[in-house]
Amino acid sequence: MYTKNNKVGLENIFELFSSNEDLEGKNDTVHIDFTQTPVYWIGMYKKLVLNHINFNKKVVKFFKDSNQELDIKDMENAGEFVVYNRAWYYIQNVNINVEEHVLAIEKYTDEYLDTALKLGIHFFEEWEEYEKCAHLKHILDKTQEILN
Repeated sequence: MYTKNNKVGLENIFELFSSNEDLEGKNDTVHIDFTQTPVYWIGMYKKLVLNHINFNKKVVKFFKDSNQELDIKDMENAGEFVVYNRAWYYIQNVNINVEEHVLAIEKYTDEYLDTALKLGIHFFEEWEEYEKCAHLKHILDKTQEILN
């Protein structure tokens, strides 16, 4: 909170901790839940898919060193399954027919997003989840359209 002199008003500091009911009519601040936006969904998908390989290597090394009886290949597969399905949780909400979503795709479109989408398509093909493949392919086609 700032006073007319742009200094923090100590008398107003406790208003930072007031409930919404206490501030009703006093504050016109709008809060947007960024986690419910297409920019967030696409960014999380891209980040999860592209970073999972390094994460899996670290996890496998940790467990390999601590327990020789673990099947490393099973651990890698389980980690991949978790990552791609969590990434799907985000990207499934993207709709290429909604302008706001297309703008978010434009923001993230680069060779890395293309790679993440192709990796996702490949993963879900192996699991025969073709609806997911089709959804990712539509987004990939939109990125290709944007790049050209």
